[in-house]
Amino acid sequence: MDITVIFLWALFAVLGACFGSFFNVLIYRMPRNLSLVKPGSHCPNCKHKIAIWHNIPILGWLILGGRCANCKESIPIKYPIVEFLGMMLGFLSAVLAEGDLIKCIILFWLIVTLIPIFAIDFKYLLLPDTITIGGIVFGFAVSFWSIGWLNSLIGIAVCGGGLFLFSLICSKILKKEAMGFGDVKLFAGFGAIMGAELAGTSLIIGALLALAVIVPYRLLTKKDMKSPLPFGPFLGLAAPISYMLGNDILDLLYFYLL
Repeated sequence: MDITVIFLWALFAVLGACFGSFFNVLIYRMPRNLSLVKPGSHCPNCKHKIAIWHNIPILGWLILGGRCANCKESIPIKYPIVEFLGMMLGFLSAVLAEGDLIKCIILFWLIVTLIPIFAIDFKYLLLPDTITIGGIVFGFAVSFWSIGWLNSLIGIAVCGGGLFLFSLICSKILKKEAMGFGDVKLFAGFGAIMGAELAGTSLIIGALLALAVIVPYRLLTKKDMKSPLPFGPFLGLAAPISYMLGNDILDLLYFYLL
């Protein structure tokens, strides 16, 4: 097997674990309106600063035996689980990229960022700017080596502007907020990363996934169909699918519709 491919697998697995460590901070602090920078990583019980060598993803928790080095308070296992999940998703992005570095970087962003999108939007109906605006910046930056900066800008304008306008019209008709602005920014980021056409495909896939999951769930649990629902996780899940298979999906649509 090509040593370069194996190196990418290892590199993006490690990066995924590091992103998972950051996502632990993001998931805890962002909904509480706390700074992501200050204070540094610390025990929530005794406020003792966590040493760098104790903050190594996964290994730090194992070294400490799942307890704070200072007060011996138990550290929830969810933290290494998120880091491990990040590692596995980073590895998956490298495997799917088949040795293509730019494709790997893009898939890494689309797949690994699903962790905070799911964790935060399902619980708080919020999407962090770190991921949404970060996706727009990331997409435009990487476009110089992928779809081209002009296509990226068009994707941002068409996807972000189009979904914002659609949301505005629906809100006027329904006389309530139809969609959060976080979803608009998230979709604009997908437009920046993969262009308007593939991003549009992800919107369709995301809507179908949402309908397939949320409608039966609400019928079974007898929840109010008018209550707010998270769309970000479904849109986020659709993005890597569209990036990988969107052209094939579009070809099928053109074949059967035209």
